[in-house]
Amino acid sequence: MRVARAQLLVSLLFVGLACAAETKGSIGAVLSRDNDTGALYVRDLSPGLAAERAGLLPGDELVMIEGRYVRDLDAKEIRALLRGDVGSSVRLTIVRGEEVRRVRVERRALLDAKKEERPRTETITE
Repeated sequence: MRVARAQLLVSLLFVGLACAAETKGSIGAVLSRDNDTGALYVRDLSPGLAAERAGLLPGDELVMIEGRYVRDLDAKEIRALLRGDVGSSVRLTIVRGEEVRRVRVERRALLDAKKEERPRTETITE
C-alpha cells in the first residue's frame, strides 16, 4: 500500500457497526482510504465476521462495491452500500497483489444494537 509523503488523513470506517435496527448488519471490516488516490483498503478484520469468512485479508484493495467504483463514492455512500439486512449479501471486487477477485460477502450482525459506535478519523504523518 502506498503511503503519501504529505500528511495523509485516513478515515477509518468501522464498517458495519451496529445500526438502530437489530436486523442491520455489515461486513465487519475496518477500511482506510488513501486521500491522494481515493483507493480503499482493508485495514483490519473482525474475527469471525463476514469479511474474514469471505476470505478478505488486510491490504486487499476494494475496487468496486455492488458494481460501483469505490473511488467515486464518499464515506457515507460506502457505509450505505456495505450495510444491510443480516443475511443479505454484497458483491465486492478486490485487488490482491496482481489478482482481481470478485467475492460475495454475507452481512452479519456485529454489535448489540444498544451500543452504537461512530467512525473515527486519525491523522497520520511521516
